[in-house]
Amino acid sequence: MSRLDAPGRITGIDTARGVAILGMLATHIFPLLIADDTGAVWPSWVGLSLTGVSSALFVVLAGVGLTLLTKNSSNLLASRLQLSLRAVSLIVIGLFLGHAGSNVAIILVHYGVLFLLAMWFIGLSRKALTITAISWLVIAPLLHGVLTRFMQLQAGGTASYVEHWRLWTSPTLVDVLSRPMVTLWDIFFTGYYPVISFLGYVLVGMALGRANLKRFTTGVGLLVTGAVMYVVCRGVAAWLLTDDAFTYRVAHATGVRVDELGALAATGASIDTNLLMGTPQWYGLAVPHSGAPLDIYSTAGAAIAAIGLFLVLTRSAMLRAVLFPVTATGMIALTAYVVHVVLTGLWPRDWPPMVVVGDPVWDSAWLMLLVHWALVIALGVIIQLAGVRGPLESLLRAISNGFQKSQAPR
Repeated sequence: MSRLDAPGRITGIDTARGVAILGMLATHIFPLLIADDTGAVWPSWVGLSLTGVSSALFVVLAGVGLTLLTKNSSNLLASRLQLSLRAVSLIVIGLFLGHAGSNVAIILVHYGVLFLLAMWFIGLSRKALTITAISWLVIAPLLHGVLTRFMQLQAGGTASYVEHWRLWTSPTLVDVLSRPMVTLWDIFFTGYYPVISFLGYVLVGMALGRANLKRFTTGVGLLVTGAVMYVVCRGVAAWLLTDDAFTYRVAHATGVRVDELGALAATGASIDTNLLMGTPQWYGLAVPHSGAPLDIYSTAGAAIAAIGLFLVLTRSAMLRAVLFPVTATGMIALTAYVVHVVLTGLWPRDWPPMVVVGDPVWDSAWLMLLVHWALVIALGVIIQLAGVRGPLESLLRAISNGFQKSQAPR
């Protein structure tokens, strides 16, 4: 029997995870903005569809995976200890990857910290977990803005807080040893993936994992619900940008041209919203990776919709066969991600987020993207056809299983 059909595996979840990995690779490599000789700017296909969404999908799926991993466990303490070992392993891998020189905002340290926090919710009932997930998702970004505004005042100003209370790089072992408090603050509040808000994604995923994901109606419900969330939140943000007063305040605070603001806000590229955090305007933005409420809500919706879509699509045997390469990639997500980061460090991109139409750089961008995609897809397919797990997936399993065996009665 193929590991794709192994008991406990849900093909649609693996496929969605593969899409998340391939999407993250694209946002790390491909230009997010396109310009022409007249100065007009618009999003590329990657910038418009994948920025912010891919990482949100990746983290929501982590929550789904946590639930599927622990749903048959009768020993909460043992499950939490096993998850702790996995989390610490992810943190260590992430800290080492921070030294790879990839210029990628590495998510694994935050991912591990999210595991350490999320494991305390695995004992909740389905109803309690759902209420907690929705409440955290809705309230945390609002509190994040309030806390940020308070800290800006304590630090003597917005610019001072932004400059001194975040790393502006992926966390590394050197940061942990030399700047432990700033590193912690960066991970939880000011970094690329602030845990305070991203925990909402994980909890939503954990709640989704409690549903019957093999039912057709579940997939359709998730697809419709997520799509509505995304369209409404992004629609509200787009509508607010049609207001001249709102737009001019945002443009002034971010230092971008008013005529470019729409494209930059849609992609999160070449726009820094840190000086806006906690202001009334920030609460009306849906800029990817800004951490603003409409950003968190819309990307959560997109992630839920994507999960629903692939749960529906993979009910068809023909579509499962067509999507097999993506599904196989999703089953080695950690290995694929690490390979990508290391390769990016060895072969860095040398173009900005905005590239002019006709620039030869587009050929280089497409080449690099296709090479990365081909490499991780081929790796996933080979590993799945061989009937084994990915190397890093095997390592995490061995670490947690080693603990489980050590606790077994002798």
